Amino acid sequence: MTKKILKWGCLAIIGIYVLVCLSVMVMPQWYFYNPSSQKSDIKHANEYDYPARAVEYKSEDGTPLLAWATLQNPGKKMIVFFHGNAANLEEFYHKMKAFAYDGYGTFMAEYRGFGGLKGKINQKNLEADAIAAIQFLNKHGYKNSDIYLYGMSLGSHMALNTAVQLQKNGNFAGVILEVPFDSLAHTAQKRVPYLPLKLLIRDKYDNIEIIKQVKSPIFIMGASEDKTVPVELAKILYEQASSPKKMIIYKNGKHGNLFNFRNDLDVLNWMEMNEKSIY
Repeated sequence: MTKKILKWGCLAIIGIYVLVCLSVMVMPQWYFYNPSSQKSDIKHANEYDYPARAVEYKSEDGTPLLAWATLQNPGKKMIVFFHGNAANLEEFYHKMKAFAYDGYGTFMAEYRGFGGLKGKINQKNLEADAIAAIQFLNKHGYKNSDIYLYGMSLGSHMALNTAVQLQKNGNFAGVILEVPFDSLAHTAQKRVPYLPLKLLIRDKYDNIEIIKQVKSPIFIMGASEDKTVPVELAKILYEQASSPKKMIIYKNGKHGNLFNFRNDLDVLNWMEMNEKSIY
C-alpha cells in the first residue's frame, strides 16, 4: 500500500511538473507579463504636474496605439520611454517630470495589451509597437539623433532592439537602460532554477546579442538589491556594450525604486555630458 501511494505521488508530481512546463510554453502571458487593463488617466498626470497630451498612432499591423507626450524646448531632444512588463503609463509618468521641466520632450509609448489597448502581448508585437513609436516621431520631423531611447526592465529590450532595427537611418542620441537584463530566459532561470526555462521560453528578449550591435552611446542603471533582475545581469549587459558607455549601480536600490535615489537627475547629467562630447 505504501509503495502504491509513493508511486502515485511521484506520478502526480511528475504530471504537475510537465503541466507547468507546458503552460510556460503555451501561455507565457500568465508568467512573464502583468499588464493593467485599466486605461491610463492622463488627467491624473496633468493634475500632478506632468503636462502631457495623449497622442494616437498605429503599429505596423494596424493595431491602435497611444503615447503621452510633451514637446521639447528649442535645442532640446526627445526622450522616448518604454516601460516594463507590468502596469500602464500611469505608473511611470513621475519618472518623466524632471525631463519635461528641463525642457526635454517626452514620449511615453504604450504597448498593445496594456492600459486598455487591444492586442496580444508577445515579443514580436511589443517590438513592433516600440518601433512604431519612433517611426511616428520620424514622420513628424524627428531624426534619430534627436531622440533618446529609455527602456526600463523589459522595456530595455524595446529600447535596444529599436536602436538596432532603425539605426540604418542614423544613430540615436543615446540609449538609457534602467534595471535591464541580459536575456529573459537567464533572468527567469535565476528565479526558478528547477524548471528548464531556457528551453521553454519562446519570447527570448536576448539583449546580449542586440547590445553588441548598438552604435549609440549607452547609459545603464542597476540596483544592488534588485530581486527581480539581479544586478549582475545588468553588469553582464554592460560588459558587452560598445563605448561610449556608462554605468551606475545604486547601492540599496531595488527594481522599481531608483526614482527614490533621483536617478532622473543622473540621467539628465549623463545626457548633458553626452551631448557635449558629441557636438
